[in-house]
Amino acid sequence: MGGLACASRLAREGLRVVVLETCPHVGGTSYIFRRKSHAFPMGPLAFSFPQKVKTLLAEAGVTKEIEFRRNHFELLAPGLDIVYSRSLEALKQDLAGDFPGEKTGIETFFREIDGIIRLTEDIEDWHPDFLTGNRKIAARRNLDPDLLGRLERIRRLSETRSKNVLEGLVSDSRLKNLLGSLGTDEPEMSMLNLAFMWNVMSEAGIWSPSCGIHGLADALAEAFKARGGEIRLATPAAGILTKGGRVSGVTTAAGEVVGSRWVVSTADYKTTFLDLLPSGDAPRGHLDLVRKVPYTGSELCVYLGLDTGRVDLGRMRADHLFYRRDVRAGGPFDPGDFANREVEICLWAKDAPDLVPEGRASILLRASFPYDPFAAWRTGEKLRRDGYREFKTRLARGLVKTADHVLPGLSSSIEVMEVATPLTYQDWGHRRLGSIAGWTWSVDEAGELPGKLLVETPIPNLLTAGIYAATELFLGGVPTALHTGTLAARLILEG
Repeated sequence: MGGLACASRLAREGLRVVVLETCPHVGGTSYIFRRKSHAFPMGPLAFSFPQKVKTLLAEAGVTKEIEFRRNHFELLAPGLDIVYSRSLEALKQDLAGDFPGEKTGIETFFREIDGIIRLTEDIEDWHPDFLTGNRKIAARRNLDPDLLGRLERIRRLSETRSKNVLEGLVSDSRLKNLLGSLGTDEPEMSMLNLAFMWNVMSEAGIWSPSCGIHGLADALAEAFKARGGEIRLATPAAGILTKGGRVSGVTTAAGEVVGSRWVVSTADYKTTFLDLLPSGDAPRGHLDLVRKVPYTGSELCVYLGLDTGRVDLGRMRADHLFYRRDVRAGGPFDPGDFANREVEICLWAKDAPDLVPEGRASILLRASFPYDPFAAWRTGEKLRRDGYREFKTRLARGLVKTADHVLPGLSSSIEVMEVATPLTYQDWGHRRLGSIAGWTWSVDEAGELPGKLLVETPIPNLLTAGIYAATELFLGGVPTALHTGTLAARLILEG
């Protein structure tokens, strides 16, 4: 969607723009697929900052009326059952009641998070690290002492480990992990990134559009084509061309050369620099960082079409239930042990009732999953060793069995099942090693990247857009994709 936002914005100004889309449909993973009479989402389920999304869509020329419904999130784990997609004030009161001995630490934590949220409000509009082009140059010339003080505090927050802060505030590990990861995992984010996450979850909220996320992609494509834009589906780019140190176009997988003064890549950043760009074109130090800093991991996702008369969905108090049956530390990773991992259960049908047959429901089960256990099954793009289907089906059944504990009758109600693995996200989602959520959230590793935005690259006239064009998803996934695509368009119009 970042590419479509960029393309449509440029077409509004009369530029000739060609979109090369690897998939046979627009929008990349921001779309749906069908199995029998059910439709399922390929990627994002919802997003934050709906008004900003509407503004970015309008800048791209989308005039369609879109309504939004807020999604809510529940965490159910040993000793925890809380709907945490509420205001920080309400959540603070709930947690103080559940953990009375931790009241002072809880109040201090939320006071700090609230202060960071206020400090960074609309950060993409004024902080030099979140700007591009002429606006970035102007912001860097601003020597106002108050602004410089804010910038310094934000820099320190980006280097402050939330784990260390929480160690000094609360002692209960369940509470520490909830506050530091919005779940049951140990904290690894910086205080800055953690505040971004809590703002998205509790204050800004996470919302679903009435047209579905795929509907946003369709609307962008329609606006683009109405202004003369050209979309070539099922036409992957095979390489980025340069001449005299500047970008000069791309080659397609079919061998066609498409010359252009500007190229905007919405392939992920590592793929752009390590696979598509000729070796030697980018500075060695930049390539070393691109190789070194990791992405977020992948997941196992099970899509289910259910007979609602045979399953009890009443236990879910929110659209998204994060369920963890056990919390055990230590030991080697067991691919089939879903009891000791968070499992997200999403009532997809709530957001798309017209895509589900009457009397039926579509739900998603998702659990984080490393790439390595699947690596040996891949023999080439979309090619697998014998036994792969049985392996992923066995894992999917294990995930369903875990969810059975909170949704009685789930296993017996299944009419449709599809499974996505890290290899699916790699080969159909076109994400390196199946990554799903941008760059690493680890404060130690993410800090090595050059700035907060990667829209501008070391190669003149080569820009990037999408969630991998930002080192932190400060707006969440879909808004970050649209925002970086819009920034790329503005840079081209400046140039």
